[in-house]
Amino acid sequence: MFKRNKILLAVTSASLLTVSAASQAQETVTSQATVTVQNAFVLTEVTPLSFGTIRAAAQDDGANVASITVAADGTPSTSDSDNNAAITVISQGVRGEYSVSGTAPFSALEITFEAADVSLSNASAPPGTPDFELLLGGWEAEIIGGGNDGTAYSSAGDLLTDVNGDVGFYVGGELATDSDASTSPYIDGAYTGNYVVEVSY
Repeated sequence: MFKRNKILLAVTSASLLTVSAASQAQETVTSQATVTVQNAFVLTEVTPLSFGTIRAAAQDDGANVASITVAADGTPSTSDSDNNAAITVISQGVRGEYSVSGTAPFSALEITFEAADVSLSNASAPPGTPDFELLLGGWEAEIIGGGNDGTAYSSAGDLLTDVNGDVGFYVGGELATDSDASTSPYIDGAYTGNYVVEVSY
């Protein structure tokens, strides 16, 4: 009986040593973490800004200017004449429209307009014909969709995207007769000029 207990104790001790050795075994694996950056998004001009059709006259000494405003909120264009400088609306202008897509959801974006007056000229006009000036201080925007739908854009962060990362905005501006006009009158035809609109995080 005593001999049998010794054998049982020896077997039990050997089993414990085996379990202890097995519990010390380990395996490792090297894994890789990833992240994808997408700072780029899509800014699209949906509708170009147009000041419609007007009758226009510049004052020959450039001392006075007339102007026309296309509002971002869609109200009718208004014009303002000054002495011999004159603008009269014949057909209404159209506010510009832009869409933004592919941004992060619920993001605050900033709109930046052209940093100087923009000249609109007639490619068919002879030298000395007055141009128009798209005024630096006349830019305005109204938000379409997102967190501030239907409100005027006033400062960085007002343009908030929706759950899909989309938002849009209307653009309005002010156009003035040439402030350095010659004695030549405006001639009929289209006057065009390029401007830049920037949207950023």
